[in-house]
Parts: sequence; C-alpha cells; structure tokens
Amino acid sequence: MPAPSALAQPAPQTNDAYEDHNQSPPRALDFSIIEGHIHDPGKIPYPDASVLLFTEQGHTLVASVKSDHNGRFEFAKIKPGLYRVVAKVGNLCPANIPVKVSSFVLGHRRLQITMQPGGLDTCSYGTLK
Repeated sequence: MPAPSALAQPAPQTNDAYEDHNQSPPRALDFSIIEGHIHDPGKIPYPDASVLLFTEQGHTLVASVKSDHNGRFEFAKIKPGLYRVVAKVGNLCPANIPVKVSSFVLGHRRLQITMQPGGLDTCSYGTLK
C-alpha cells in the first residue's frame, strides 16, 4: 500500500460508468443537500476526484462534479429521491454510497468519502459527519 501522501496526488481522468464493489448493501444516508469531502484514510484531501450521482433505479447518471483543491464537492438542486454517489480516484477502489435526498432532513450533514485501495474485504466508503 502506498504511503498516504502518495495517495493524495491528483487523479487521472476516470470514466463515468456506474460501479458497485460493496460486499453488502449499506443503508441509505439521508441528506437535504448532497455535499461533502473526499480524502484518504489520513484525511488528506483528493483534489479533482470524480464524484458521480446516479439514480437508484436503473443507475442513470444524473450529475457529475470534480472535488476542489480541498477535496470538497457539492451537488446543487437535486430533486428528492433515492440515489447512489459513486466516487472515483485513479486506481483506488470506487466508493458507492446510497443516499436519500429529502427536504425533511434536519441539521446540516456532510458526506465524508474515504478512498482506499481495494482489498479482500475493503473498499472506499462514505460516512456522515
């Protein structure tokens, strides 16, 4: 496994294809606005990471953004519903996070996406902050 500082280098261009390497389906995370940060396990941000938003049904691409120099990203004006956030950075294991967008979510929530190499039982993942 490369050193954390080596992982945080800008990513080469990735494709916009849907990918899901989850061992078991995680529960959907609730948001009113999908925004957050993408980083390595040491919290070093990934600039220019591809963050893709797909519908839950049919996995149709809805929107795509690149993270900024601090690893921050945001999807603006997304209609309520069920989606999948797929994050890609170079050759690291893509993260696939089910999300539910609703206007009824209280408080400000951010999606924290931790990118890491794929392993026997590990892949990149997302959590709430």
